Amino acid sequence: MRLFIAEKKGLGEVIALALGNGVNRGGYIECGTDVVTWGSGHLLELVKPESHNPAYEKWNEADLPLKLRPHRYQPIERTAGQFKTVAALIEKASEIVHAGDPDAEGQLLIDEILTYTGTKKPVKRVLINDLNTEKARQALTQLRDNSEFYGLSQSALARSVGDQLFGFNMTRGYTLAARKKGGKDVLSVGRVQTPILGLIVHRYEAFKNHAAAFYYAVSAGFMINGFDLTRCDGGEIPARFSVPDDAPTDDKKRIIDKHYADYIASTTQHQPATVTQAQTEPKASPAPLPFSLLDLQVHMSREHGLPAEKTLAVTQSLRDNFKAITYNRSDCRYLNNEQFNDAPQTIAAVSAALSGTFPPQVLADLDSNKKSRAFNEGKVGAHTAIIPTGTAPDTAKMSQDERAVYTAIATQYLAQFLPEKTYLAASVSFCAAGNTFTASARKTTGMGWTALLQESDIDAESGDGESEPGKDNGDGLFSILTALSVNDAGTCKTVTVKAEKTKPLPLYTEATLLRDLQRVAKYVKDPRIKALLVSRDKDTEGENGGIGTPATRAEMLKTLLNRNFYTVEKKKLIPTELGISFIHALPSIATEPDMTALWHEQQQQIEKGKMTSDAFLDELEIFIAEQLQHVDVSAVSVTASDKDKSEKSQFERLNAPCPSCGSSIIVTPKIFRCTQCDFKIWPTIAGKNLTKNQVETIISKGKSAEIKGFTSKAGKPFSAFVVLKDKATGQTAFEFPPRK
Repeated sequence: MRLFIAEKKGLGEVIALALGNGVNRGGYIECGTDVVTWGSGHLLELVKPESHNPAYEKWNEADLPLKLRPHRYQPIERTAGQFKTVAALIEKASEIVHAGDPDAEGQLLIDEILTYTGTKKPVKRVLINDLNTEKARQALTQLRDNSEFYGLSQSALARSVGDQLFGFNMTRGYTLAARKKGGKDVLSVGRVQTPILGLIVHRYEAFKNHAAAFYYAVSAGFMINGFDLTRCDGGEIPARFSVPDDAPTDDKKRIIDKHYADYIASTTQHQPATVTQAQTEPKASPAPLPFSLLDLQVHMSREHGLPAEKTLAVTQSLRDNFKAITYNRSDCRYLNNEQFNDAPQTIAAVSAALSGTFPPQVLADLDSNKKSRAFNEGKVGAHTAIIPTGTAPDTAKMSQDERAVYTAIATQYLAQFLPEKTYLAASVSFCAAGNTFTASARKTTGMGWTALLQESDIDAESGDGESEPGKDNGDGLFSILTALSVNDAGTCKTVTVKAEKTKPLPLYTEATLLRDLQRVAKYVKDPRIKALLVSRDKDTEGENGGIGTPATRAEMLKTLLNRNFYTVEKKKLIPTELGISFIHALPSIATEPDMTALWHEQQQQIEKGKMTSDAFLDELEIFIAEQLQHVDVSAVSVTASDKDKSEKSQFERLNAPCPSCGSSIIVTPKIFRCTQCDFKIWPTIAGKNLTKNQVETIISKGKSAEIKGFTSKAGKPFSAFVVLKDKATGQTAFEFPPRK
């Protein structure tokens, strides 16, 4: 008997279809003399520390560093039944075919089962990168020996065991040190989890400590002889100054010298002007690509307020319970040719499932023969983008979230079969006193896919870069610009210098953080580390020096939130005092993505046979032991007292962080006070209590605020001013209004 072991049931069913004559037996499918079975992702997990040594069940400093080698596996409890099925089939097999996903994790996932069962049967390898019966049939004719992939498997094993060694030891080391000073929280440390917290903390501190500077925008208004400009605002053609390379600018090419800006204005205003360039080009904007998991999570967070982990769970339900979508943990946004051939059936299924959702004219314009840029097999990795299947699900049985996610996936898919948005882009350059100014406008000529999807910054956020940004400027300016010709003469009527303040990068939302986790390398200063991170993602579409995976990032965010490292205030991720102080207490190697980059370099050596996984883990154990000798939590803000904990559960919290430390503020009948520091607000002014919303407004604005609605003893209305900043010192006041 030849036994195929697929990573997941869906792939197992495709292999069975490719083999033919399948008979489903529950946990496996018989296909003549072949049998196909599957995992559910991992069927095995590394054992917990107490399985290596019962003494490890209690956390003791004397046991550190934990001795967790040689590594051992155990069946995962929730899938133990399927593991027994697989193990029994391995016993009966004469030959085994490894059908894990064609990547390092997929290689390890099946290899660990073979190692755990101790089989000595011959093992072949089949590489299948999508749920396509014909592709699977072709792959089955190209089996290779599994030993060719030993290095790939060992590199994934080194990362898996390394993460356990680093996480368990460092977490216990810092948690136990904090408990000595009264802490009760688990101070978890992880190779990916902790740099994610570092990003949140660093962004918050940069935002809070941002020192605004000025830059100067220079614009002008032009009049051209013989042209009626009454349809333009102010009767002038508005244009922006083209900043030359030798101008005093910042890194964003913004003028930072007011004298320079004023000089341009004074020497250009009222001077003769000439049109030096004028062109109108037809352009087209393609539909945004179908979703990967991360792009879907970002979209659902931004448009529906759905947490990333919830979106992942919903997609799993759509796949398992409704058979409504393709593989849901994909990091790819492209599709293959088979999916293009299936388009008529898929479009029909979506139209039936979401009947009445889409405008009739949009459905009439769908063209299943239109092959958009999404259909590009060269950019398809182990999986394709997330799209609807050809099976029409019963949306009436879906929850509100399930229907919303399915609709988003379906809408993005249908957009591939609509025409491109078309428009005309006009641009004109003016020269006055040797200075160049440019004006531009655009006019839509065909709605295309924007009749279905709102034109947004989806592709700009994803780094796709193929959609043309901008909006229509109205017929007035557009018609004027398209009528201008080179050498048309006129006058620079006005020049304006506008002082603008620089702004810090905004605080992270879950959506923007998830997007940044794809390209963390841009924040790395060491050029070698940056290059290593980028090279790690060279074959992964959409990733450019990222950390974590689309399927694990949401889980890590939830862990950080549950452990009180950050809070969510009006969608903004605000680190707590615990999170901030913990990041500052940890060595930089733990809080930056450098470790992921360095591990990747060593994993490449393992894959090529230039280094063993044991050698990698030996070095890691030495490194961990050194780190544990320098644990310092003296500056870490440990968990609040039991009294504070009871207050946090008993009373509601403000939807605004403490302006002093960023922690939560609880609302009690007599006082609003921070759970971590001394900041407090007595809400009574002149016998009237401030409402919770009023206090939130004051704190969110970070400045004095006027509260209306007071009445004097004489019956006259008046306003009270609540001061957040002490006028004498400029420091945050810990009491306002001050107690007498």
